[in-house]
Order: sequence, then C-alpha cells, then structure tokens
Amino acid sequence: MAFSFFSKRTQNGTTALLIDIGSASVGGALVRIEAGKTPHILGTVREDISFQEELSSTRFVLAMNHALDRVLKTVQSKTKDVGIPANIFCTLSSPWFILKNRHIQIARPEAFEVTPRVLEEFLNEDIEHLKDELKETLPPKDVRIIEKKVIQMKLNGYDVKNPYGRKVSRMELSMTAGVSSARVIQSIEKKLSNFFHTTSLHFGAFPIAAFSAVRDIFPEEKNFLFLDITGEATDVSLVNDDLLVGTISFPCGKNFFIREISAGLRTPHEEAVSLFRMFLAGTLHNSKQNDVKNLVEYVENKWLARFEKALATLSKEGVLPRQVFFSADTDIAEVFSTIIGKAKANLHINESFDVKHLDQFLVAKFASFESEVVRDPFLAVEALLATKVVFPIKD
Repeated sequence: MAFSFFSKRTQNGTTALLIDIGSASVGGALVRIEAGKTPHILGTVREDISFQEELSSTRFVLAMNHALDRVLKTVQSKTKDVGIPANIFCTLSSPWFILKNRHIQIARPEAFEVTPRVLEEFLNEDIEHLKDELKETLPPKDVRIIEKKVIQMKLNGYDVKNPYGRKVSRMELSMTAGVSSARVIQSIEKKLSNFFHTTSLHFGAFPIAAFSAVRDIFPEEKNFLFLDITGEATDVSLVNDDLLVGTISFPCGKNFFIREISAGLRTPHEEAVSLFRMFLAGTLHNSKQNDVKNLVEYVENKWLARFEKALATLSKEGVLPRQVFFSADTDIAEVFSTIIGKAKANLHINESFDVKHLDQFLVAKFASFESEVVRDPFLAVEALLATKVVFPIKD
C-alpha cells in the first residue's frame, strides 16, 4: 500500500475520488480535475481482496467490502490536505458487472419529434427487455443499470450526432448497457456514505473507461481489441470503426494460476502466491521450477483456449483487428502479452496480433502524478474518463 501527498496544498480545481473495484483488489485515488488540463493524481492506495479458495458470492462481496473499507479509511485521512471530493467515480471490473450491447429499432406510422424525454423512454423500454433476458443470471429486482451509452444513432436511415428537434418515423439506436447487482451496488453506496457525503456519485464499467482512454492515447486507432485481465476474470472488448461493438467475459484470470499451483503442489494458497511470484521474477529454486512451470503452462493453455473462443464469437462482427491493448497487473503482463500473441484468430494471412500493455508509462503521458505517488494505471485510466464527465467536450 502506498499513499503520499505534499501536505496542505491549496486547491484551485475540483477534487474527485476514484474508486476502482476489481476482482483481486480495490484501489482509490484523489485527483484534481480542472477544465482544459490533464487530471493530476494526488495520491493512490490499493488494498488486496482476500483470496477466495472457492468462489462464493456472499463471501466475495464481504471480502470486497472489507478491502473498500480499508481504502476509504486511508483516503479520508488525507482529505484534510487536499479537500473533500466533489465527485465520486466508482468503476467496476468483472465479475461485478455485465456489459451488454443493444440494438433498438423504432418505427412509427406517423412522424414523431426526437426529444431527450422520448429517447430516454425508448432506452428504458429496452432496459426492461434486457432485465427479462438476464433473469437466469440476475433476478429482475436485483438488476441495477450502472450506465447506458448511445454509441450510434440513425434517423430515417442516416447517422446523426444531434437528433433533438428532428421529426422522424424510423430510429435505430446502438446502446451499451452496464449491468450490476443492486445488492452489490447498495453495499458499495452504504460503505461510501460512511466516509463521504456527496450527491455526485457515478458508477461505470472499466471497459468503457479503457475504451475512452485508448481513443485519447491512440487517436489514430479506430479498430482494436481491448482486454481487461483481472484476478478472477477476463473481459474482451471489440472496437470497430471507433465504436465499442461487443464485450465477452470469461472466468479466468491471474488467480487461476495460483489455484492451479496450490492444487497441483498440494500447498496452501499463501505459499502458491509466493511460488508464483518467484516464478514470474525468475527467482524460484530449481527443485520447484519445473513443477510450477508445468502448472503455469497448463493454465496458459486453458486461458488461451477461452480467449480464442471469445475471439471466434467476436469475429462474427467481421475481420478482427491486429491491434490489441490490455490491462493486467505488471508482474504478469509479460506472460499475458506472450499468450495473446499466440492466439489463432480470423486475421489476414500471415498476420498476428500487435499487443500493447496499457501500463503506467503509456497512461502517464495523459495524467500527471504528485511526487512519489504510485503510478496506478487503472486509476489513471479512470481519471481520464472522470475528467470528461466533469468537463464534457462540446460538439
């Protein structure tokens, strides 16, 4: 855990609190957001979620909230130096959300005027259909929509950016909806309210924040894949023609290496964590090296098979792009970069993936950090999106 500040700084901008809830850890940051400037991260903190040998939703939520509590205590102790946050942004990674792309078609015998209210009614009507479709995963009463974004709109067959005030008989909408469990969201809201009181609380899904960040960092890239590899899961998102067209998740991440090492060597997970760290660092003794290597290769192949299955589904949208960006813990990033590069996919002949880790060095060009603050790339990505929310760019 690390958190550092210059003490008693005078703030000229807006202080925001970022909360990053993953499947292996919870992160927090205080960031200064000012119009026309890159976000300045004043401090970061990250706490591990206790390792779950067998995943249980109840225990997992409880462990996440314990980690969140520790993060918020650290953040609260520093607000006297930088000010109370005016906005709170809470970003969820898998398995805390489901991302669904929706295509909505509306046709009326008589022309109607497009207004914000009419658009909202159409979106809410489709959300009710979505709840019904998800009933095997989440009971409708437990569905919480954390965000919904219109990514493309057509009026009478033509793409438009500003639809309001126009009269049409046909409308097509492409929307991305972020879905979470109301029980989980309420537990987070309750924990936040114990430390901070704000009416400006925003929830979002990490692939949306990463998509926005990649567009800022690589504006020339209009077609790419983005992977968010967490402790317990991997999200694979496809961007075509600058539109987020699909996201597929599968329950295999960093912690699956640890579980396999623990089971294969019949050792407690704490020792498995240590063995895996030493293996990644190249400091494991020869007596264990081959055993751990074989288990790691087994999980790599298992992960690769799931990844290729996700690619096969996404390739139905067309030829997959060569460019791949991914987020993962730094210690395992090289491993996943190699595995991704091995994937067999529907690419052009003699092409392979061009893989880039969205690390602190890439992100740091677009967000500044206070002296001695840990450069947490996940929180930096979220700071970029938070800036756009507080100071939206006008068309």
